Amino acid sequence: MRLTQKVIDEIQLAMTHTKMNGETNWKDGDEIEVQLAGTFAADKFIVIKNKTKNPVVPTPPHPDFDYEKKEWKGGSNSLGRSAGHNL
Repeated sequence: MRLTQKVIDEIQLAMTHTKMNGETNWKDGDEIEVQLAGTFAADKFIVIKNKTKNPVVPTPPHPDFDYEKKEWKGGSNSLGRSAGHNL
């Protein structure tokens, strides 16, 4: 498959994603790495890693969640939120 100008333009538009405060996530000059991934031969996706943002600074743990008990502090579902199944 060849990347047409239309596909390149769509990727470029998607890369103009901004943070909630309006700051651009991806800046001109950022070092990137492009990878192809997927489970099946006809099912692929493109991964674009921003190497400039490496090492990634993780989000701090939520102060109202007990990660050992996998529940919100103050009792099960006390804030009306579910702990989820993937923690």
